[in-house]
Amino acid sequence: MKTITIGIAFLVTMLLLSFPMILVRAQPETHNADAMWVEPPSTVFNTSNASVGTEFNVTVWLNLTETIFSYQVGLHYNRTQLQCIAAAFTSGITSSYFAGHTTVPAGPTIDTSSLGNGSVLAGESCLGVDSITGPKDASLFWAEFKILLVPSSGNFSSKFDITTEYPANTFVLDTNLNNIDFATYDGSYLFIGPTPVGPSPLSVSISTLSTLVFLSQPVLFNSSVTGGVQPYTVYQWYLNSTQYAGATSNSWTYTPNATGSDNVYLKVTDSNSTTAQSNTITITVSGHPKPFFYGTGVVNITDISLIAKRYGDIGPGFLYPGSPASPGWNSAYDLNGDNKIDMKDLVIICLDFGKTFS
Repeated sequence: MKTITIGIAFLVTMLLLSFPMILVRAQPETHNADAMWVEPPSTVFNTSNASVGTEFNVTVWLNLTETIFSYQVGLHYNRTQLQCIAAAFTSGITSSYFAGHTTVPAGPTIDTSSLGNGSVLAGESCLGVDSITGPKDASLFWAEFKILLVPSSGNFSSKFDITTEYPANTFVLDTNLNNIDFATYDGSYLFIGPTPVGPSPLSVSISTLSTLVFLSQPVLFNSSVTGGVQPYTVYQWYLNSTQYAGATSNSWTYTPNATGSDNVYLKVTDSNSTTAQSNTITITVSGHPKPFFYGTGVVNITDISLIAKRYGDIGPGFLYPGSPASPGWNSAYDLNGDNKIDMKDLVIICLDFGKTFS
């Protein structure tokens, strides 16, 4: 009973001691004597090998040349990124460093508050005249962590800090209860987020309803633009490899004024000054269709009257996609191919009045 009382009184005294002189250095490749460190020195994850809920361990080690009586370690971590779910001495009820000795262990205690960084506090003390003779290199305790948060982009980084930080102190005492100087090497934690995905390449395509048109028949070209960086700042239509003045929107209505073939394409520039060119559409422009229907080979008043009788007819889909055509609709009378029969069709056949077609 006396021994236990002495041990408890010693623990109280130990917690009231002044702070030690601890040297904080960058993580070396190896650890010399008189050092405390976190193993592994760096813990690195990425989205291919870890996710929320992944668990892993770190261990605190000590290597001292001097004889020691007790120690305390405060292991601090980022509680936003990680949760400590378990901690224990490495040899069961004692650390491997104090294995084979009767000790008074304290902790490891996991801080479950929500204030500041999370911490694991652990310590041990010998009893009476017992001590741990140096030099000695062995582990103290381990802590198990669970990942709480992963970055959607960029990286998360933090430390497993064993330097002096309120509310837990890290120190080692000799048999005279004096602080022993030693170096500490914090562990690092890094979660590498997914590589940012840039915009898909700028892509442009154009389309039109028909590539066979007549003179003076308007042809509507539409475009589809994907990828790149919006908004798209420049639209420029080209006719036979030459910029067409004023054709600077996402659609263009072209009215051919000569027979033959015309090549049309579009160039679009995005907000990142990237320019892409569309596919090329070749349209074939012919003169007026043979506007004789009566079978004489010569355009006469009967042909004109046949079109006049259909005046006002509309083709399928004219009013809206899928809308019905006028009863008796005949596209042969739609001389300019605009899916309706109106004055333009009558003008075309009137211009050809009296002409002979073979």
